Amino acid sequence: MSEWVPGQHVLTPREAEEMAAHHMRQLGHPDASANPGRGADGGLDVTARHALAQVKFRGGRAGRPDLQRLYGARADRTDLELWFFTGPGYSDEAVEYADRHAMVLFTFDLAGALTPANHAAAEVLDRATALLASGGSPDRPRPAPRPHGPVDDLDSRREPDDRSDRWWDGPQHAAPEPEYAGWHWVSPGRAVRRNALLVVGLLAGAAAWLVGAYRDRLHALAADVADLTGRTVDVGELFVWCSGVALGAVVLYVVQVAVMFRLGKHPLKVPVRARRRGRTRRRQAALR
Repeated sequence: MSEWVPGQHVLTPREAEEMAAHHMRQLGHPDASANPGRGADGGLDVTARHALAQVKFRGGRAGRPDLQRLYGARADRTDLELWFFTGPGYSDEAVEYADRHAMVLFTFDLAGALTPANHAAAEVLDRATALLASGGSPDRPRPAPRPHGPVDDLDSRREPDDRSDRWWDGPQHAAPEPEYAGWHWVSPGRAVRRNALLVVGLLAGAAAWLVGAYRDRLHALAADVADLTGRTVDVGELFVWCSGVALGAVVLYVVQVAVMFRLGKHPLKVPVRARRRGRTRRRQAALR
């Protein structure tokens, strides 16, 4: 099959791999080539001397397991960059994992236009833009992407309908920038993880209230359990234990929130990066 060219729609997995290899050659890996049929063998859809890449053409958003398979395919070659291309986007856990391991994440549309999905990808674009603007060669830019964290300070994803900033050759979301324009709510699962101490405190408090409200019934139930099993259940001790867990969890949660605000974070929100249209226009002019 002939090589994918800009403007050609990406309709098959093979074309998606060719598209990814094409962009990698333009973005610093001139020897990148697609490997048909290799994806199922270890996630190596595109290989280069200094990089490996996986392309996810169908299905939902790429998750952490998809990135872990690519990370494992690198084995002990820690000098290789890891790139991932997908259309639907990435889960929060996948972006967190990629930021910890300096993986480069891009999304693409049917026209083959790329959008950076994390900070490492934005750095790759910045280096390639500067290199092309100065008339440099497409040799591998230095330095390689660095791990970033925590992910709360790097969340650069856009709302799906934000098309005010575009570059390359198709509909785009804006690329991440170092300034922040505001905050947006985190996903429910992420909110629960951040506020796990509060959830534990509420559950323990509810248990303590139930023990206190139905004390007589629980005493009768404890007596029945003692008759059947010979084991004594102390309702009063259960109440004290639940109350202690509730109080301890709430106190620790208050401390956690105080530390988060001290560090400029929020228990339910993450910062949104600001857009700089002038810089995007310079990328557009340099890469066309």
